Amino acid sequence: MMRRTRSQKAQDPSKSDIVAKNDLPENTEDDDANMLKEAELTLPVGEEDQLTTAKAIMGLTNTITEMKNELKQELSNFKMDINQKLLNINADIRNQGTRLTEAEQRINELEAVNMDLRGALRHSLTQQKILNSKVTDLEGRSRRNNMRIFGIKEGAEGTSMVKFVNNFLKTELALGEDMDLQIQRSHRSLGPKPRDNQPARSILVNFQRFDIKDKVLRAAWSKKITYEGKAVSFANDLPAEINNKMKEYKDIKRSLKEASIRFQTPYPARMKIHWEDGPRMYKNASEVAEDMKKRGFAVDLPHPSDVDWEQVLSRDAHWNRMDSTHTERVRDRLRDFHRD
Repeated sequence: MMRRTRSQKAQDPSKSDIVAKNDLPENTEDDDANMLKEAELTLPVGEEDQLTTAKAIMGLTNTITEMKNELKQELSNFKMDINQKLLNINADIRNQGTRLTEAEQRINELEAVNMDLRGALRHSLTQQKILNSKVTDLEGRSRRNNMRIFGIKEGAEGTSMVKFVNNFLKTELALGEDMDLQIQRSHRSLGPKPRDNQPARSILVNFQRFDIKDKVLRAAWSKKITYEGKAVSFANDLPAEINNKMKEYKDIKRSLKEASIRFQTPYPARMKIHWEDGPRMYKNASEVAEDMKKRGFAVDLPHPSDVDWEQVLSRDAHWNRMDSTHTERVRDRLRDFHRD
């Protein structure tokens, strides 16, 4: 094979075109597109598939590049939104911490004030109980000369209640016609007149002397007295507070009577029971019921007529019963939360 000379190489148009193309700068996208179009016209038919594949790859590359740019922009915007929201959350948390500190301070102040008020209220209730006891005692003393009669029908007294009671007592109790009962006043208990089918009102009798009233009452308790076939009972005139306490002994009295056990209810609203092992004095109905249950009696505990508010206020709330260690631990956790 014959070698070409240097002049022949220079005259080779294909070689010279390649050298010229290598010496040119890089083409832009438009130049590449033009070149592809030129190559498509000049290439043989067998190489058209390769050119189509190259164009598809170039289009896919451009699409991926655009998607990457869009994703970067969206991620940047999302990051800015998240940062702004985090800043807002931090500001809210700081604000909540301030409000919690203020709320804790107010709660502590309210707890202190509540304890002081509860103490003052308990003291006031104690004083009220003492004063009420004194007033009840004074009222009871002012009623010492009074006696109540139950079971006499309405209208039986006629025009004069004092004359009716004086004659009734002397006749039924056999006190003697010459005895001066010294009755100052006598009348029905205050209240509306009952209907025919309702129980009659009691008769209130006021004696001038306590010893005569006590003698009449003891004589009445020593025998059974009736009026027109109905039983008549006698009792001391007691204040309403003591009467309410006496009502609490109702079931207890029934059980003691069924068991034939002697008992007494001395003033004010106490009970003395004569047991086989000796007499015993009780302060209230609840104390009697508890002792009777221990002795085998089926007695229900009576419901107090009044609520003991002093005892209710003595019960501490759950936050008052907490020890100091628990309180300090809660406060430390709150402080840590505020710092965070």
